[in-house]
Amino acid sequence: DLFPKISDDFARRTATGGAIATIGLALMVILFLQQTAELMRTTTAYDLRVDDGVAGATKKIVINVDLTLRAMHCAQVSLDAMDVTGETRLDVSRSEVRTTRVDARGRAIAMTSERTAVNAKTEAGEREREATGGRSACGDCYGAAEAGTCCDDCDSVREAYRVKGWALPDLRRVTQCTKEYDVVAMRNEHKEGCHFSGHFEVNKVAGNFHIAPGKSYNNLGQHVHDLSPFAGVESFNFSHIIHKLSFGEEFPGVVNPLDGVTRTMDDANAGVYQYRLSVVPARYKYLGFRARVVESNDYSVTDHFRGFDVTKNPGLPGLFFFYDLSPLRVEYEERRIGFFQYLSNVAAIIGGVSAVVNIVDGLVYRGQRALREKVDLGK
Repeated sequence: DLFPKISDDFARRTATGGAIATIGLALMVILFLQQTAELMRTTTAYDLRVDDGVAGATKKIVINVDLTLRAMHCAQVSLDAMDVTGETRLDVSRSEVRTTRVDARGRAIAMTSERTAVNAKTEAGEREREATGGRSACGDCYGAAEAGTCCDDCDSVREAYRVKGWALPDLRRVTQCTKEYDVVAMRNEHKEGCHFSGHFEVNKVAGNFHIAPGKSYNNLGQHVHDLSPFAGVESFNFSHIIHKLSFGEEFPGVVNPLDGVTRTMDDANAGVYQYRLSVVPARYKYLGFRARVVESNDYSVTDHFRGFDVTKNPGLPGLFFFYDLSPLRVEYEERRIGFFQYLSNVAAIIGGVSAVVNIVDGLVYRGQRALREKVDLGK
């Protein structure tokens, strides 16, 4: 016999032994399935390192914005961005971030598009040129430019005053500027709001972006908002809802602290909301067939509100986001156990469960036999 059998003196079949063996087999199958699931499951490990790409302004950060001003008309405000390098981007909402007028409930208001308004303005200009025999009238610069210089639009007047270093006049009385201002919109007589959605790029250095009233411009190196169209307006209500605010591409597990934040002004007739964000560069490494590296950012935030009376305490109300970059970077990496580790774990399961089953079976068998001997002796 090539496979000699163990003598009955050394091995016996018992009901308890069969039950223990069945339980051991079931436990072995469960652990095997659990280990197989572990082979397919992906875990995320993270590490903290010094960021090697903070210095310099050559790299960019994409800021994703989705928020609603609940009581400020889109014509009343502008979105501007600036950083410590001196780069300033005025009225970003006219290029990369879309603005939509909304009612008090946050529903979009059906309206003609901005392109239609621009076309209407162009047609009006053409009619004016036709009325003057095809010649464009030379706009007055109100003493801020050399004789013969024309200021054909409101921006030209602003530029002329900026070059001279003069304070701006009341632009409501400047002919070129009266066409830009809608009195109903500037006073927000219909209690509209404004929804901002989109994204824009900034240098990878500290800076800020803000939504504030009035058209913005640079004057002698200073960032200025023209509040002259708001003469007589005594309230700037910057109550808002931040639907989403993030820096860079989304990745699994990212948490944006400002998502869903709502702020409401109650007492002050004006105020400034300040959010100070500490942006931490993040790198997420995907695993498997979608393997790629995502360069993104996490951030933490603290906020502050200061209310004031615009009739007594001049100031610029608005919604300000100041951000600074951390010198550290968080690296996230998807991981999965290796196949050979899986095989060794399976072997350990088989050997370990078999050993435990044999030990338990032996203890139970010897206990039963000792008990039976005592019963036979009448003890």
